Amino acid sequence: MAAVAAGGGLAYRQGPKSASSTVAAPLGGAPSPTPSPTPPTPVLSTTPVVVPTQTPTPKPSLTPRSASTTPQIPSGPVALEAAKLTQGQDPQLAYRFDRTVLGAGKELKVPSSGSLMEVARLGTSVLATTSGGELLKVSSSGAVVRRTPHVMTLAGTADQSAVAYATTPPVVVGQQTYGATLYADNGASAKSLELPDVQSIFVLAYTKDTIYYKASVKGAETTLKLYSWTPGAAKAVLVKTVAGDAMAVSQDGRLASALPANSSGDGCSTVIEIATGKKRFKTCDYRVTGFTPDGAVAIGTPAYGDSYCSNIITALDSRTGAVQHQWSGCFYEAVAEDEQHLLMVAVVAGGGQDPNTKSTVVRCSLGTAACERATEVVSAKQIDFAR
Repeated sequence: MAAVAAGGGLAYRQGPKSASSTVAAPLGGAPSPTPSPTPPTPVLSTTPVVVPTQTPTPKPSLTPRSASTTPQIPSGPVALEAAKLTQGQDPQLAYRFDRTVLGAGKELKVPSSGSLMEVARLGTSVLATTSGGELLKVSSSGAVVRRTPHVMTLAGTADQSAVAYATTPPVVVGQQTYGATLYADNGASAKSLELPDVQSIFVLAYTKDTIYYKASVKGAETTLKLYSWTPGAAKAVLVKTVAGDAMAVSQDGRLASALPANSSGDGCSTVIEIATGKKRFKTCDYRVTGFTPDGAVAIGTPAYGDSYCSNIITALDSRTGAVQHQWSGCFYEAVAEDEQHLLMVAVVAGGGQDPNTKSTVVRCSLGTAACERATEVVSAKQIDFAR
C-alpha cells in the first residue's frame, strides 16, 4: 500500500482547491460496544499498548449510497476534529495498534521486541515483518510458528486466503546485491519464483489470482517497473502498459497509479487502465495512493510533502480525476474500507516525535463526507492497516 506511513509519513504543501470548509458531522450509526477504556500505555514504555477486546461487527455503520437519494455534499474540505466525533463501528479491515492486530478476525499480539513494518492476516494467523527484516508467522494462539529472514515487503488478498512476500539477500555495504525470491503462500503450501536480477522489490497488491510488484533490475537500478505474476507460472510479466513508478494497484487488478519514472520530481500521478494502457487522468495536485475495491474512487494525498503527516485526504473520481470530497486535518494513512467508506489514521493531539501523541481511526462516507471515529483515541506509537 503506498499510503502515508504511520508515524513517519509526509504532510503536503498543496492545499485544497476551495478556501471554504465545513466541520465533520457525525454519521449517526450505533457505536460498537466497548469496555470502559483502560488508561493508555505511556508512549515511551517498551510494553505494547493493550487495546480492549472489540467485538467485530458485520458492516460499517454509515448509510450506503443510494441512487434514490441525493447526499448533501459539502462545498469545501471537511475539517475533522477527530476527538469530537461520535464513536461508530469498529474497522472492518484488519488494523494494528503497535504490535496488537485487531479487526477482521481474532485479536492477536505479535511477540516481537522490535517495531513492526507491515502486517497481513492469513486465515486465523497473522504475518508481520519487523524493522530488522524478519517475517513472523503468528498462530491463532499467539505463538510464533515460523520465522523467515530478509523479508521487507508483504501484502495479502482481500479475503485473507493468501499472502505474497519476497526475500532478498542481506545488504552488504559497498557492494551491489541482486536477487529475490517471490512467494505466494496460502497457509497450506507456498509457490515461489526466483528473480536473480532484481535489486529492490516491493509487493503492491495481491488480487484474486495475480501478484503485482514493482522492482528494479541489474542494469537499470534506478528505475522501478511494474510486474505481474500468477502463482505457479514460470516467470513474471512486465506490465508494459504502466510506465513510471507504480504507487498502487486496485483490488480488482484493473487500475494502477504511477509517478514519473527516474524520480523526475514533478509529483504528478497518472491513473491507468492496466489491460489497455488507457490513461484515465493525470493530476499534479494529488498523489494517488489507493483505490476503493471497485476502482470507482481514487484516494489522493497532496503531491508534495514537508512534514510528518498529510494535511488533506481527497476522494477522486477514478474516471475523470474530479474531486468528490476532501477532509483536512493531520493524517498518517488513508485506505478504502469498502466501496463506500474511507478509513484514516488521524492525529488528535501531538504528532511526529511528540511522546504524548494521541491518534484514532476515523471512518468517512464517500456518499456524504460525514465522519465518525472507528476506534477509541489511543496513545499507540503506530496505527496502520493490514496490507
